[in-house]
Amino acid sequence: MKKRNLLWIILGGATTVALSFLVGLIENEVAQAVRWCVFAFGLLLFIAGVVAFAVLLRKPDKRRLIPEGAEYEVKKCLMTSPEIELYHILLKILGRKYCVFPQMSLNAMLDKRSGGGFRSELFRIADFCITDLSYQPLLVIELNDSSHQREERRLRDEKVLAICANAGLPVLSIPLSMARDEKRIKNEVRRML
Repeated sequence: MKKRNLLWIILGGATTVALSFLVGLIENEVAQAVRWCVFAFGLLLFIAGVVAFAVLLRKPDKRRLIPEGAEYEVKKCLMTSPEIELYHILLKILGRKYCVFPQMSLNAMLDKRSGGGFRSELFRIADFCITDLSYQPLLVIELNDSSHQREERRLRDEKVLAICANAGLPVLSIPLSMARDEKRIKNEVRRML
């Protein structure tokens, strides 16, 4: 029960007790019986409201921070095996002139400056973000495995491409078949940087 509701109950009880004294001004036997009933009801309401309010103030906040019954566990690895291989190739290709960040959300790379709707479209994860040494995002890299053929995944990829294009952030899509071809990856990355 909310504090405001309890305050209304307390106020109602106090008002009922006060009204019982007005009824007590009537001098007949029935009015006196009604007066004591109204007084007892008002007093009971007032005391119950005060006790409930006190209990509510002492009760810890039980907001649900996680859904009831939810269980979580730490992932065994942040990346798939092909992503790990590509990560190491990117580190080798880019050397110390650039930084490679795996599993970056668009939200970390881009800000929504205008337009309607929510920012939820920025909570999509890109496989890699290449930055300069000041950590400014320069290039997004997506490793396209067979999951990218599914309709919902293609729609997600199209949204990522559209959002990044709108922000002026290039996206390089690398098919899984090319993921180990260091020379081709080097050429494509250098071309886009």
